[in-house]
Amino acid sequence: MSWYKDWFDSPLYERIYANRDEREARRLVDWVQNILPVDDYSRVLDLGCGRGRHALNLAECGYAVTGVDLSGAAIDQARREADRRNLENIEFIVGDMRKWRSGTYDAVLNLFTSFGYFEKDRENAKIMENVAQMLRSDGIFLLDYFNSNRVRNQYKPYETGEIEEIPYEIYRYVEEGAIFKEIEFDSSQLNGKTSYRERVKLYDLEWFEKTLKNHRLTLEEVYGDYDGSNYQPEQSSRMIMLARK
Repeated sequence: MSWYKDWFDSPLYERIYANRDEREARRLVDWVQNILPVDDYSRVLDLGCGRGRHALNLAECGYAVTGVDLSGAAIDQARREADRRNLENIEFIVGDMRKWRSGTYDAVLNLFTSFGYFEKDRENAKIMENVAQMLRSDGIFLLDYFNSNRVRNQYKPYETGEIEEIPYEIYRYVEEGAIFKEIEFDSSQLNGKTSYRERVKLYDLEWFEKTLKNHRLTLEEVYGDYDGSNYQPEQSSRMIMLARK
């Protein structure tokens, strides 16, 4: 089984990333609103939406949102939250971003490093092809990715922590052009040790620019954070790319 199918459906995933809160999601959505005004980009696809943090906030801002994710558990949670908020301008669908080609959108978003999960470059590039097919003419693709240069130079090889009295250890390393994260939980609550892996490709800006261009998407802007700062290859926390069809 691919690492993301196993890990993203685990209840431990949500617990360990509980710091990814509503305030953080709101900050990103506020910034998205500034560069993609709802009057001009009302129909939005959140590709790799996870549990819907960003999609739900976008819907509350008036966008008509479709959220797609491979994790059934994540989509179930997102649907429950949409119902709780009485949102009628949003839908959540289980789907694979390598295959999803339904509908036409004013903007496609891929947020918070939901890219680079697939082992082969052609699988990741396939996402660009699908995005280009789903975007309207002059539509926007906003791809929010970590700054791979900074990750290579500053990743923390080892850390420990505890969530709800469950201790864990995290090991990170770079291998074959990807950053790996091995997460090991050890608790009587889990009947011993349970481990998961994350693996994300370390693509640089040149790869993105070339791959976008190959799929009729022109890179127009690159931002370094959610405040819209200029991208600095060695210092920026993010590499947020705005491409136009």
